[in-house]
Amino acid sequence: MIAGGAIGWYSKLQTIVALSITEAEYMAAVEAGKEIAWMRNILSEFGYGGHLPSTLKMDNQSAITVSKNPEHHSHMKHLDLRLYWLRDKVEHSMIHPDFIPTTEMIANCLTKSVPAPKVRFCGEQMGVLA
Repeated sequence: MIAGGAIGWYSKLQTIVALSITEAEYMAAVEAGKEIAWMRNILSEFGYGGHLPSTLKMDNQSAITVSKNPEHHSHMKHLDLRLYWLRDKVEHSMIHPDFIPTTEMIANCLTKSVPAPKVRFCGEQMGVLA
């Protein structure tokens, strides 16, 4: 989101089988992080480069911990090396993972069946409904 409006989003079926919820959330965070990196690059090309980390809102505290501390979860050591990309970006202060409760996760209306009031809330938060 930029200036209160959603500027990019997508939903994608994961092609790798996750062995835990943490792993699935972490893999999704890597995909979101790649989108953040692309957006930062294009904004930089337009002259809007920032030096502060971009916030990646996540609703899984274990996945946040894995992204911040490589030594924390030894049971995640089997992950494909390309998934460690997110840890590198967090370590170099390009991305800052931040916890948000599932009830406030506005992307859920794009990926889950939610009641009408929640759809309205999500639309308002994305800046697509007034």
